[in-house]
Amino acid sequence: MFKRTAIWLMSLLSLSAYSANVSNISQQELLAADLKNLVIVDVRTPEEFKEGHVPNAINVPLSEIVDNPAILSSSKEKSIVLYCRSGYRAGKAAEALHKDGYQNLSHLEGDMQGWLKEGLAVEK
Repeated sequence: MFKRTAIWLMSLLSLSAYSANVSNISQQELLAADLKNLVIVDVRTPEEFKEGHVPNAINVPLSEIVDNPAILSSSKEKSIVLYCRSGYRAGKAAEALHKDGYQNLSHLEGDMQGWLKEGLAVEK
């Protein structure tokens, strides 16, 4: 019982740290956004990305962000929208980027599952 409670508390603390550093952006807000100052980053695997992704997204897998957060340094001054399949990997990517000094981070509400559920266009 103690282990389960400890794990739950650690997860809750991790989630609160993540949410304190990242704002949410809705699918409709993203569709209406000016792409000149925005970078959409899909942190899924290249295979998942090839199956279909949010239009104008670039693929930078979570493992690459964790190993080298500076991989997105050319976009550091822009707003960065992160998403994955369901949210976990995007959260981990946001943590790594925030620790490296990235300030303008957003998370796509619903991630790819939500995007598909709404029937929104995907690129392949």
